[in-house]
Amino acid sequence: MAAHHEVDHLIAFLDYNKFQLDDSTKNICDMEPVVDKWKAFRWHTFEIDGHDVKQILHAVEKAQKVKDEPVMIIAHTVKGKGVSFMEGNNAFHGVAPTAEEVQKALKELS
Repeated sequence: MAAHHEVDHLIAFLDYNKFQLDDSTKNICDMEPVVDKWKAFRWHTFEIDGHDVKQILHAVEKAQKVKDEPVMIIAHTVKGKGVSFMEGNNAFHGVAPTAEEVQKALKELS
């Protein structure tokens, strides 16, 4: 609807870590080719590294200049990035880490 009505100044982010609650999106409901799907719905689409703050800011700056169409920023991310026992581990989706795991994670991130 947004593209049909040429809505601009609408910027959406897709945190694309390729997981959902129970398993990878590929195993449950493969979203590929996700970029092509957003483009087919006439969204101006950017792909970025969702862990790179400079890329995020640059994408928002570019998105603000897009006229007459909504913008989708697909941020490729890694679930649990930077924490050895959480990175890419879907077991932590919707599950809080233990107090011990929190301490270990904070130590790794500092």
